[in-house]
Amino acid sequence: MELSWFILTLLLTVYKSNGEIRQEPEIFANRSSTVTLTCEHDNSDHYRLFWYKQAKGTVDLSLMVFSASQNQANIEEPFKSQNSKYAATRPEIMMSTLQINKLDTKDSALYYCATSTHYPAYFGNGTKLTVLGKNIQKYPDVTITEPTLKILNTTRCKEKVTLVCVAENFYPDHVSIKWTLGDKEITEDVATDPYATKDENTKMFNISSRLKVSKKEFTPKNTFRCTVTFNNSTHVSEKTVYITGTGGISLDIS
Repeated sequence: MELSWFILTLLLTVYKSNGEIRQEPEIFANRSSTVTLTCEHDNSDHYRLFWYKQAKGTVDLSLMVFSASQNQANIEEPFKSQNSKYAATRPEIMMSTLQINKLDTKDSALYYCATSTHYPAYFGNGTKLTVLGKNIQKYPDVTITEPTLKILNTTRCKEKVTLVCVAENFYPDHVSIKWTLGDKEITEDVATDPYATKDENTKMFNISSRLKVSKKEFTPKNTFRCTVTFNNSTHVSEKTVYITGTGGISLDIS
């Protein structure tokens, strides 16, 4: 009985040590302006707090801020030496801010807040900061390529159709893609680019998503839809393309 109570207590302690970390999902800002990112969490035992930056196209995290307690937040190198570009506060144990001044397009990145007692640190979902390099917003052009047939298993002769949905020539790069069949979202056999790529000539972004469908499902009775959601900081819009087993393609814009 004592052992059971010990296990229960340990489980409760581990659950409490995690908690919830809240950050704004995304922020748009203009060049040369100032932005303030906010982090809030609900565990007063987590007296350590960190801010990390993940630059576009990388998986590396760079430590920007370390706070060991309330009213104390230190900017770490190499960010510390960048002429007061960054400032951090910790007015409460469960709240912190990160201010970034004189914004440039290089500041566009994911900024993560993390907290801990000792180890490990628990991360929030991050804030995606987009610094607008141009005074424009360009909605994406969306297409589905003609399906390609691929033999996945020659011994069992199972064939699958690969549908590729391409969103291109848009700015900024805040888009998401989903596939649906009827009213149901498709999540299996879907591979979407982890982030949009930038054309250095046009400065516009492109992204693609691929869906594998069994040949038996790719019939005139089934209509597969690719929906691209675009957020240009003032308006959220959607473009949907759809294709049936006959290969017909249509475009719906809302």
